[in-house]
Amino acid sequence: MRRRLPALVLVFMAPLVAELLAGTTPLGQPLVLAFLLPIYLPLYGAGALLIRELVRRSGRGWASILLLGAAYGLIEEGFASQSLFNPTLYHAAEWGARILGINGVFTESVLIVHAVWSAAIPILLTELMFPDRRDTPYLGRFGLVVTAICYAIGVALLWLIARVSYAAGYEAPPLLPALALLTALVLAVVALAVLPKKLPRPKLRINAPHPWAVFLVISISGLIWQGACWSLWHIQPLFSAWPLVLVPALGSLLIAGGAAWLVDRWSQAQGWSTLHLLALASGAVICHILIGLLVLANTTADRIGLAALGLAMVGLLARLALRIRRRVSPVDLPAKVA
Repeated sequence: MRRRLPALVLVFMAPLVAELLAGTTPLGQPLVLAFLLPIYLPLYGAGALLIRELVRRSGRGWASILLLGAAYGLIEEGFASQSLFNPTLYHAAEWGARILGINGVFTESVLIVHAVWSAAIPILLTELMFPDRRDTPYLGRFGLVVTAICYAIGVALLWLIARVSYAAGYEAPPLLPALALLTALVLAVVALAVLPKKLPRPKLRINAPHPWAVFLVISISGLIWQGACWSLWHIQPLFSAWPLVLVPALGSLLIAGGAAWLVDRWSQAQGWSTLHLLALASGAVICHILIGLLVLANTTADRIGLAALGLAMVGLLARLALRIRRRVSPVDLPAKVA
């Protein structure tokens, strides 16, 4: 059981970060929550676990995890729920840039959300909790097959529920879901066969910032990014029409790209440590919770539930920080560049 514990933790961590802490799940309605969890676990949990196992088995790194997270988003949102194309679901068409039946700004935002918060952050947090298994698979071949089957069941359940419940009556033109699946396949091939394997990289002659600086930059940029995607069209409808729609569309890409460039550069700096990785993950989680509280949670009961769950998550992050500090070695500590 202990050998499989990291896999089990990731299965629960993924829906916790992706859905429960996002404010999109009605935490104030226990019956609804009890109905959704059996769907979230095979969909988000098995999905994130499958991504990690494929990447670690192939010897790839975080770029592959992000690409597979985007592929996951295409399967969930493009094939199963078809929210990438449905003009009324989540008011997606009102976000702007609807082109050829595709909700442009909505598609851009949810693919980044799935790449980061459905895949990368849950995987990173789990690996920080089990550092001795960071670069090794959690499962054998049989476990990998079972995980893939569970994920397929999760996708099928979402497809069925979307058609009989929250998206009943809508069916996208067959070409669009097929295009989503094909694009997901291409991303998977690039992630697992084209991108180079993970190799040690030379350190830059710069110092890594303080972990608190990493936390603040990631959390603030995450808040600005999510606000630009999810709120501008609602605050001012002109931001969903040409030419102002370029503000959320291009601004989102600039913020996400800038954050990715910073993290990549920081990771090559002198003194980059496990504490920095935790600060990165914590910043992403905290901005996710704040957006949920401020924007996405619908009722007072949902906000209270999210606040309680968020405080519990902050406690978990703080405890993990203490564990990392206790086991940190002098090699991991920030060093000055001569």
